[in-house]
Amino acid sequence: MKKKIVYARLLFFILLLHTNLYPISMVYNFRIAQITKQPIHEEDGTVKNHTLIALAFEQAREKRNHIFQNYAGGLGSYIYDFKPYYFRIDGAFSNIKEVKNGLTTLSGTETDDVLFTAGRNFIINKKTRWTFSGLFGIPTHRIYTLQHSDFGFSQIGLGIQFDGGTELDRQAGLLYGARYIHFVPRKALDSLNVPHTFTIGNIADLLIAYKNNWDKKHGIESGYTLRFRFGAHISPNLDDIVKKTNYIRSNFYIVYKYRFIWNDTYNRILYYLSYGFDHKPRLYGNKYIVTLWVSWNISF
Repeated sequence: MKKKIVYARLLFFILLLHTNLYPISMVYNFRIAQITKQPIHEEDGTVKNHTLIALAFEQAREKRNHIFQNYAGGLGSYIYDFKPYYFRIDGAFSNIKEVKNGLTTLSGTETDDVLFTAGRNFIINKKTRWTFSGLFGIPTHRIYTLQHSDFGFSQIGLGIQFDGGTELDRQAGLLYGARYIHFVPRKALDSLNVPHTFTIGNIADLLIAYKNNWDKKHGIESGYTLRFRFGAHISPNLDDIVKKTNYIRSNFYIVYKYRFIWNDTYNRILYYLSYGFDHKPRLYGNKYIVTLWVSWNISF
């Protein structure tokens, strides 16, 4: 019996050497939070208090240890704008598929965390606007990261965010932002059902982007985000999970926006494409991350 336990633990640690420990979350995605928070009608001064967002996404990623992952699902958001303040809630779900050496090792559907955001807009001058926000994330399921790929960070998240925009002329402008989120430690079971206290630690994002609206209907935006995840912790210690959990990631994106009015309702459709990769860790990081999504936003 003792030998079986020893062999089981040995197998588990061997698997950990090759496993992915990067849970993903669409509700915490920096670009979605930045883009969809902006009112559709801000250019013409029309006041619309409510915005609904429906978004479909697909993300493909390959690890440097040749594990391929695919996430496909949807996100829904509601924004209440009571100038100069706003409130927002986000939720999402995704199907997860993981393939290694041509064999499917994981397939299933999970929900994301529920994210609440509230903030205040400031008009600095005729060309510049700033927004300061607070974030509060609630998990919808227990942590599966120590067992397999996970959708949602599954930990309470507390954060602050700054968004800024400066108009260069009537058509073009700059967008920029920064965000910090801390995740509260929580109990997690490994594949042998041994409990650990685990946290992914902290996330910090930086953003710089350029937008151009060549008329009232059409616009395009492209930019770059840099993400740092640091401060991961697990107790009792398990393999080199902390090294696998922390990362530095670059992401380049482009978004096409189309706006129209239908029955006095403001609509905006966005098509998004991004390419990203991990600078570190070199062995377990993502070789590439390709994300596609389309969203329909309605303000009324």
